[in-house]
Amino acid sequence: MKNVTISMDDEVLSWVRVEAAKRGESVSRYFAALALERKQQDARVSQRESLERFLSYPTRDLTRADGTLPSREEIYDDAVLHRYEHPGLSQGPAKPGED
Repeated sequence: MKNVTISMDDEVLSWVRVEAAKRGESVSRYFAALALERKQQDARVSQRESLERFLSYPTRDLTRADGTLPSREEIYDDAVLHRYEHPGLSQGPAKPGED
């Protein structure tokens, strides 16, 4: 663990010491815990933003002309939804026995 020196107003330092004591921590541990909490909070925000961005993409309407939806098997049939089909992707490694 690295040591860090910080400067702050005397009044703020007094408050920090009291808050750290309430938690049964040293000032150093108190700041380390605050930094970790902030880092975890940022990660949660990033995950939420990623999910919101994903959910904002346009959806694909699979409803048939008669108003019904295809079955799971039909959805994953190559004729309806082409999974893993992208011009920049390889087909993957050959399986044993395939040429």
